[in-house]
Amino acid sequence: MSKCNFFLAGLLPCVLICLSLTGCWDSVELNRRAIVSGVSIDRGPTEEEKYVVSFQVIVADEISGKNARGTSPVSVYKGSGRSMFEALANASRQTARFLSLGHIRVVIISEKFAQEGIKDIMDVLERESETRLTSLIFISKGQPASECMTTMTVFGRIPSNDLVEKLQTTSKQFGYNYRMEVDDIIRGIQVPGGGPVINGVLVTGDLEQRESNDNLKKIRPEAIIKVTGLAAFKEDKLKGWLQGEEAIGTVLLKNKISQMPVLVSIGENDYISFNVYLSQVHIHADAKDIEHPIFTINVTQQAGLKESPNGLDLTDPTVLNNLSKLLEKNIKEQIRAAITTARSLKSDYLGFGEAAERANPRGWKQVKDHWDRIFGTCQININTDAVIRHTDMRSDSFQSKYK
Repeated sequence: MSKCNFFLAGLLPCVLICLSLTGCWDSVELNRRAIVSGVSIDRGPTEEEKYVVSFQVIVADEISGKNARGTSPVSVYKGSGRSMFEALANASRQTARFLSLGHIRVVIISEKFAQEGIKDIMDVLERESETRLTSLIFISKGQPASECMTTMTVFGRIPSNDLVEKLQTTSKQFGYNYRMEVDDIIRGIQVPGGGPVINGVLVTGDLEQRESNDNLKKIRPEAIIKVTGLAAFKEDKLKGWLQGEEAIGTVLLKNKISQMPVLVSIGENDYISFNVYLSQVHIHADAKDIEHPIFTINVTQQAGLKESPNGLDLTDPTVLNNLSKLLEKNIKEQIRAAITTARSLKSDYLGFGEAAERANPRGWKQVKDHWDRIFGTCQININTDAVIRHTDMRSDSFQSKYK
């Protein structure tokens, strides 16, 4: 073996060993990390403090219980700066550990910041290597976002986790709130003529008591954080809030309904309650004339009767058929309310433009710059088919005997 080959043979193992060590150059031990569970972003008073960022940090000793001192299970550190990264750097001066962003479950943006635009915030959340695209986004309605980070909660020791669980619960029971992650918001911002729809969050009650552990010691908590309506955007700017029928209609059109309660009037102060547990919506676009498209919305729903405080004969197929028609009428009203509100906000966050693009990709390029005007006047037809599958544990009510 030549001297050159002998030298290379000895050098190769050394190089391989060095390569295997490069992954540890920036390692941080677990006991040197502060796990961040939630982040709030408020608009500062000046451009020098444009970003006021609060980090909700888990106090590990209080969670594990072994070394608990009876203090708060989380701590909030706040930093401000001209950029989010500068705000993070300023916040890190207040803690003895490195702020670890890899476990952020919730990001709450203030309403004021949302009105100015959130695209720069979303760019940071997408670009940062530690943050997750699965973090949930909320808009704080009418109050600083930091107040949501500093509210003690009853069912979850960590407020951010409690908010996530509340969203999961209300999406299954109430209907129109659903998971909206970082990636969903970014894709929504990029829709021409449209924008994302984001869950709202709100702290109600005595805001002065929200940070205290005493808030957890009462049967009726002084302050409660709750999921509220939907924030409707045009591109990256907040345009308005959706509540009630317009919110439900919006989520119906987005096919995000898991199940929801529906109240149908059958007379003065006389209502019947349903639980819609299956809902499918398809938007078909006839876009041959791209300047005058015609949309057809086909809605299919299955529901169960939950409450009938009257003497209706629920064993009669005619009665159930009439109730199905009332349910279909209610669906149309919800969808029309959603369309009317979207037109008034001049934002197609409902997805009609996407349906037109799928139907006529070449024509869409000609109208995408003035889609607002077309969306405001285009023809939209609604077809509904609702079926009452069951009446729960009873068919005929005992009240029918007293008619």
